[in-house]
Amino acid sequence: MSSTHKPVPAPGKTEVDEFLDREEFRRQSNKVLHGHPSPLHWKPLSSPPSLLLEERAACSRDTSFDVNLYVGTPFCIKTKPARCGFCLFPSEDYEGNRGVEAYLGYLDKEFELYKPYYGEDKLASIYFGGGTPNLYRPEHYPQLMHMVDKLYGGVPRDIEITLEGIPQLFSEPKIRAMKEAGFNRVSIGVQQFNDKLIGYSGRHQKLQQVHQSLELCHKYDLANSVDLIYGWPEQTLQDMLTDLQRAVDAGVHHITHYELNIAGRSNFSAPAQRKLLPEITDNIEMYHAANEFLRGAGFEQVTVYDWRRRPTDEESARLSSYDYEHNMHEFVQQDDGKVNEIRQVCGIGFAAVNFHVNSLSADSRSWIYMNQTSLKDYCAKLDRGEFPVERGFIYQHEDVKLAWLFQSMQTMKIDTAAYQQVFGENILESFASVWEALEARHWLRKDDEVLHFSGTGQYYIPMFQSLIASKRLAEIRSSNKDVRSLKNIPINAID
Repeated sequence: MSSTHKPVPAPGKTEVDEFLDREEFRRQSNKVLHGHPSPLHWKPLSSPPSLLLEERAACSRDTSFDVNLYVGTPFCIKTKPARCGFCLFPSEDYEGNRGVEAYLGYLDKEFELYKPYYGEDKLASIYFGGGTPNLYRPEHYPQLMHMVDKLYGGVPRDIEITLEGIPQLFSEPKIRAMKEAGFNRVSIGVQQFNDKLIGYSGRHQKLQQVHQSLELCHKYDLANSVDLIYGWPEQTLQDMLTDLQRAVDAGVHHITHYELNIAGRSNFSAPAQRKLLPEITDNIEMYHAANEFLRGAGFEQVTVYDWRRRPTDEESARLSSYDYEHNMHEFVQQDDGKVNEIRQVCGIGFAAVNFHVNSLSADSRSWIYMNQTSLKDYCAKLDRGEFPVERGFIYQHEDVKLAWLFQSMQTMKIDTAAYQQVFGENILESFASVWEALEARHWLRKDDEVLHFSGTGQYYIPMFQSLIASKRLAEIRSSNKDVRSLKNIPINAID
């Protein structure tokens, strides 16, 4: 059959049904951060970042921007397998404090470059990610906050300021320094409370170190969250429930509970490792069992993967929140049908991402771009006085709509009335065949003006996101292919 012809669905089946049947038991990657479009489709920007930032400034005169600031850190402790076996985020091996000190100097240079463009923004939250930001020494935390202070002319002390790290690198001097510098939330990449299972990642952390880290957070009144992974090699359902019980007993305020990442270069993608993994049907059982357990333990589900301890007062609500992520789930704010605020991500540092939806007008440009994912290239650009941008993607109006939908779907629902107000489009009609197929499988239900993903449909939300974006992604792939052909660029140079 010619490649220009679409396969004909089996009798009685639609193209949507064919897609769902094909993808239902296929492992997917990066479920927690599934955005539109994937970085695989990004390419070097045709416009210099300074020009884009000037366009953004012009848009800010009409619409206010609430900004989630992300500050990236490149370094991770070496593991075997590399990158803990599952991580697909860019990173550099930690080689000692000298490299950290040098990086802080370059980070300060980038903050200075953004001063004419970000200084008037309204900060909504700050997140120091990586990499492994708790590799910094105690004296570095006030330095990091000073860079933010200089850029924004001060930081509101009532916003969420998070730093992530791994259990074995937290110490009381570091936690005390974070608290004194203004940090008020710590995100701990625990992944496993089980000493045997965590060994598959090449990490050397111990259960005792996890508990010590959480005890220090409580001692210094720092909100805390833990990342836990299920679907680990040789992990049983009871192993997973034991992990969750330990997190609950330790007084964790917020839990991000997600499936092991199986994709690309990750070690767990190798055939030998796959043999040790639970089947997808087992992972689905784990997902449902975890949800039932956490609800019974006094947690409420915020997204497909995020759970917060059910707040009983204002203080417990503060501790269990996760503003950096949740600010983006409804990144368009409106009043009486009129858009009055757009939330953005402004990223500074190694591999940091900037997400700038500037306007909902069809003739206005919006974009997403990423900094260099090689530390050498990141530093070289800053030495030349250039923004250290590697690649990005310029949104068309259709992409902004899909970005909105992807964020909304993470919360397991779509407010169809809000979509109609923001984009002037009836989403029930635009994707009627999708909703019909999901309802038939009991993965979706309609409630007045809200679509709710239910049962196993919540587990499959990344698959549904790919489905609704499939037509647009085909257009993007075709466009990128044409560009490569014109420039005689090998396909693997971008993807």
